Amino acid sequence: MFKNFKISNLKNVRVLCAMALLIALYAALYTLQIPLSPQLRITFTFIPLAVCGWLFGGAAAFFTGMLCDIVGFLLFPTGAYFPGFTLTTMLSGLVYGLFLYRRNGKSLFLNIVISKFLVTVFFNMGLNSLWISILYKKAFWVYLSGRIIKNIIMLPIEIVILFAVIQLLIRAGVQKMYK
Repeated sequence: MFKNFKISNLKNVRVLCAMALLIALYAALYTLQIPLSPQLRITFTFIPLAVCGWLFGGAAAFFTGMLCDIVGFLLFPTGAYFPGFTLTTMLSGLVYGLFLYRRNGKSLFLNIVISKFLVTVFFNMGLNSLWISILYKKAFWVYLSGRIIKNIIMLPIEIVILFAVIQLLIRAGVQKMYK
């Protein structure tokens, strides 16, 4: 699994340019969020991060996650900067890279399900609830309870969307461009 943590990809100019485009796509998708409450919203920013992990591996997605969160905060600040959310995005990219890098065929769907489940449960529900409880000094369980419902509903939708996007990219030959 750790062969999917490809640091050598970070030396390739084409890969760095593609990562920059995925960061720009992340910023664009960040503007298309659906607010449910001040601390809870639906976004599709997972797509560029997962695609980065699928194309370039864990290291590239890890650093892309860091830059995505920082650029997203600088362009669209919604409060004080908190590095915990950056850590969450970085770890999400790492999980996508470890499970999705160079996958296609039968193992792709299963790896999408596993990676989305891990990111949703441990990072979106767990870590983000922890960070918000630290920021607003309320009980962790208060924030977790609201996130559970939203994430249970969104998990299958996000799995299908991500699978469809990656299938389109496979058909377009994008994966072959970055070998």
